Amino acid sequence: MEFGTVILAGGKSRRMGKDKAELMFGKKTFLEKLIQEFRECPELLISVAAKKDRPDWAGRTVEDVYPGCGPMAGLHAALKASRCSALLAVPCDVPLFSQKIAEQMYEECSPEVDAVVAVSADGRIHPLCGIYKKSCVPAMERRLEQGNYRMQELLKELRVKTYQVKTGSWRLQNVNTPEELERLTVQSVLAVSGWKNAGKTTLIERLIPGLTESGLRVAVIKHDGHSFEPDVPGTDSSRFFQAGACASMVYDGAKYALTRREKVSAEELFLLSPDADLFLLEGFKESGYPKIEILRANPKEPPIPGLKGRLAYVLPEKERETGPGKAGPGGPEYGRRAEEIKDQEVPVFGREEIRELTAFILELYEAGKLRARFEPEEGEK
Repeated sequence: MEFGTVILAGGKSRRMGKDKAELMFGKKTFLEKLIQEFRECPELLISVAAKKDRPDWAGRTVEDVYPGCGPMAGLHAALKASRCSALLAVPCDVPLFSQKIAEQMYEECSPEVDAVVAVSADGRIHPLCGIYKKSCVPAMERRLEQGNYRMQELLKELRVKTYQVKTGSWRLQNVNTPEELERLTVQSVLAVSGWKNAGKTTLIERLIPGLTESGLRVAVIKHDGHSFEPDVPGTDSSRFFQAGACASMVYDGAKYALTRREKVSAEELFLLSPDADLFLLEGFKESGYPKIEILRANPKEPPIPGLKGRLAYVLPEKERETGPGKAGPGGPEYGRRAEEIKDQEVPVFGREEIRELTAFILELYEAGKLRARFEPEEGEK
């Protein structure tokens, strides 16, 4: 069976107040992101209320046969126009839906069913994230003629199989309101940046206890510019992954670890831990996220030039004691770096001043100064 894809983009976006297909996620609109995700499928359709309203959209647009009848009308028109025997439906306000999930759902589409519908890990049915065969068209037409446009009611009339999306369930979240858009695209983020071997990992490790004791749920993301070993070499999960498995998972009653072979951006990693209050990033010196810069012990080594979003410095103890704002003489070897740090007019902490630095971070968090929008993956360095 050949599966096409239809992106449902004919809604009126009343609760959002503007066209959801044109909302931005990174540097792409929601629609552009989905088009890119499904660009290699045998047929890609875009459902619109009226073609005249979308003259600039790339791709094959399909106009509603039953205008003003909601997403069922868009799906109906796409099935009628498609050359494929079944279509994967994806609403434009679910911008994170992936080809991986689609492929898993394809496997569930047997001859005995009319549709396969996604169910998130919390048990919620997502009727607009599903595969629908042309056999659904008669039931759709009856309901559209009767003025009954509810997709949940349609499912009762079809032979439906549900598919629970467990890993990656967060990709099913839809965006209907400005508040939901804000939650999707804005997080509290703080990067700990510095030159190689400056002590970034150790600093983050020491910050986490105080932040969590304050009640924050903290998640950490580290960007590695090289290929990394996802587990201790020789362990079972590492052996499975190295043998070529697309994913390797291990879990117990309190935690789990997942390694997948697929490209992912920091913005998507944020969504893997949607309940986190604060993300600490290790590295990311080329991004625009709020940052703390930690310096190595070499006093002749300058701070990172042009670092964006610097909120504070963390210095070796000797330099902290003799550097800018301190009584002791810094000595000529500290002069240039001390002056450059002083010119930044940001707080300076010693590596052992963890309690003070933690209090500073909490103050920034509570003031909303760590809220940052996602950036494209080029900044993950």
